[in-house]
Amino acid sequence: MVNHLLMTAPIIYDNIRAMKDYRLSEFHSSTHIDFPACLNEQQLAAVTGSEGPCLVLAGAGSGKTRVLIYRLAWLLEKGVAPQNILLVTFTNKAAQEMTHRAESLLKSTLKGLMAGTFHHVANLTLRRESNILGYNPDFSIVDKEDSRDLLADCIEELGITKSDKLFPKKELISSVASLAANTLADIDEVISKRYTHIEDYASQIKRVLNHYQRKKKAAQIMDFDDLLVNWLKVLENEAVRQKYSGQARYILVDEYQDTNRLQFEILKKLAAEHGNILAVGDDAQSIYSFRGAEINNLLDFPKTFPGTKTYKLEINYRSSPQVLTLANSVISHNINQFPKTLHAVKAAGSVPAVIKARDVYQQAKFVGQRILELNREGMPLTEIAVLFRSRYQAMELEVELLKRGVPYILRGGVRFFEQAHIKDCLSYLKVTVNSSDELAFKRALALHPGIGRTYAFKIWEKHTTLKAPADIAGELPRRQQEGYRQFRAVLESLAGIISPEDAVKKVMEHYRQYCYLTFDNPDERLQDLDELAKMAHNYRSVKTFLGDLGGLEEFKGERMTEAGETNEILVLSTIHQAKGLEWSAVFLIGFSDYEFPSPKSLNDERAMEEERRLLYVAATRAKELLYLSYPETKYTQRNGLILSRPSSFYYELPQGCYEEWSVQE
Repeated sequence: MVNHLLMTAPIIYDNIRAMKDYRLSEFHSSTHIDFPACLNEQQLAAVTGSEGPCLVLAGAGSGKTRVLIYRLAWLLEKGVAPQNILLVTFTNKAAQEMTHRAESLLKSTLKGLMAGTFHHVANLTLRRESNILGYNPDFSIVDKEDSRDLLADCIEELGITKSDKLFPKKELISSVASLAANTLADIDEVISKRYTHIEDYASQIKRVLNHYQRKKKAAQIMDFDDLLVNWLKVLENEAVRQKYSGQARYILVDEYQDTNRLQFEILKKLAAEHGNILAVGDDAQSIYSFRGAEINNLLDFPKTFPGTKTYKLEINYRSSPQVLTLANSVISHNINQFPKTLHAVKAAGSVPAVIKARDVYQQAKFVGQRILELNREGMPLTEIAVLFRSRYQAMELEVELLKRGVPYILRGGVRFFEQAHIKDCLSYLKVTVNSSDELAFKRALALHPGIGRTYAFKIWEKHTTLKAPADIAGELPRRQQEGYRQFRAVLESLAGIISPEDAVKKVMEHYRQYCYLTFDNPDERLQDLDELAKMAHNYRSVKTFLGDLGGLEEFKGERMTEAGETNEILVLSTIHQAKGLEWSAVFLIGFSDYEFPSPKSLNDERAMEEERRLLYVAATRAKELLYLSYPETKYTQRNGLILSRPSSFYYELPQGCYEEWSVQE
């Protein structure tokens, strides 16, 4: 066999013949896109804008994604190489969809195009330039869970919890650090503005975070925030900045109104060489300041980039003229904005309705009944959504939907009764009714200082064998003794309480401190617990209250039909989670004074303007039907049943843009 191969192998001559090179060139599409035929006049102007900074103010439903796709195609048709274009989006999925659609238009592959989220592009850059910061190119990236575990290790190594059992939890410290990183603010500044309840721990938190940074560097790992922080750091190197600014000669940015200070500084560095940055966004939809988004990044764009050309997209393809009339009226009251007026392409439809209900329960009945009516008239449940300003506002509606057998999904979170703080509170009540409830016992116990899952299990075993549970404390290590005594004190304080409302209030007294030291949104969670107490007001005993909740939990919002499980599911969502989505019919519940706008914003004009933008976003999710409902009365723990007015925004609406309904029984 070998001999055969040798005999048939080509002969190698001493004098090798000259070899001709054949070069592969980049494939350029011969397809010519008829841009005027594909775009309206406003879109065309934005797409074919000349060199330099461009700001595209894309009103809701005006085709901003289409503009970015065709802008990308326009640049490529004009001869710009894909590797000289940077497309930054807020999800990798969005970047992929835009890229694929541009490839379909051009009938070619966009090899070399840099597209993706800020974090994705940061990762690609740092793999090449990490040595500047003392990192290896093969550094690891840790997710939120792992980074929080590392923070817990730092707290333990510094011995902080041994001297202070009430030190803030790792999740809360992670939120503080993340907000500081993304807003380029000091830890002290972030705590004083957003987390005043932990100001006493500021110096210790900084100790923990400094230790956290050292451990990450030693382990050659970065968390998600490090990717952007370190990207900015390497761009501060003049040679690196010139390199990447020169490479990314055309920058396209999606959802620019949602950028934070850190992302803004990165974009400024990248655009410094050429100024060719096109930002697409809508100041009227800037609603994420709590995450660090800075609306002034968009409002001040013309100042930041002199010579900016501004384009407005005001032709709306989503909503009826009646819906847009209300939305335009809402946003017109904001002062700090680029004024826009949305114009509808669709034919006239129904006038939005403002619905007055007797209370939150009647409001829930109205929404449940009207949804089923629309469904029977042929509108799929998937084309209907119920939106709300705050999570707790949906509690009564969830109960009503379960009773009516309407399947629903809650976007961006878990159902009300499945939330951690709700289950924490109910676990104490369950133990008072059933001392043999192992899961509730261990869950409530683990909420106290020094007691984790392991000790909760050990204490439970002792609890089941001893007749006098208080005797267990003496058998525990010193660190766990105090936590167990606190747990027993809560149970003892609940022992003589008959009213389930009073029982929830009593748990809240003990839970409040834990809530503030654990979560980054303690006020919202305590507000949820207030709503739980209000619901409990309608029951005479803790046992019956828990019994009803247990029955509701069995349904889990699902319904079976004769043909099997239905694919039709109603969407329940906060307005924040609904941005970018659309439905034929939208119900906005809780359109009430001191609920929407949020009470926290009442004395802050900047915050009030964001609340108004939230209402604008909610309204422009509706394609055909829009319902705004509010209860005429509401129950408060301090004053009992009180009259409730519609939102202050209701009084800003001209009467002709809505009709009023009153729910009757």
